[in-house]
Amino acid sequence: MTPVVEIKNVVHDVFPDWQVYFYAIPEEVIDDKHVTQVLITENNSSASDYGNSTFNGMDFGYRLQVFYGLDEQNLIGKEIVLYKALEQAQWRITDSQPRYLDISQTDEQQMIKNIDVNKTLTLDEIDL
Repeated sequence: MTPVVEIKNVVHDVFPDWQVYFYAIPEEVIDDKHVTQVLITENNSSASDYGNSTFNGMDFGYRLQVFYGLDEQNLIGKEIVLYKALEQAQWRITDSQPRYLDISQTDEQQMIKNIDVNKTLTLDEIDL
């Protein structure tokens, strides 16, 4: 399983109704503000754990951009549940920015949260 699919599975395990996308939200659903959507993008992919003149692992970093549905309640509680699930899967939360409103929307403004996670995997743990 690739790291990005692992993150998607973690999100779906705790919030099965959330829509999760990689790298772009499809045009046909991007304007649906009544469902929570999570956009996962890569922000780091580098060789690590050097030894014997070669690398033996990879550092992976992803940003989860959560576009909360307008009816979503208890955002702090949901974020804690998500953080705990990510931690259980050995993803380290490296940045959690304050929630903000998407002011580019003129009618109903969605709350957005950006969360960065990182994980180091040995080459044996990576599906090649």
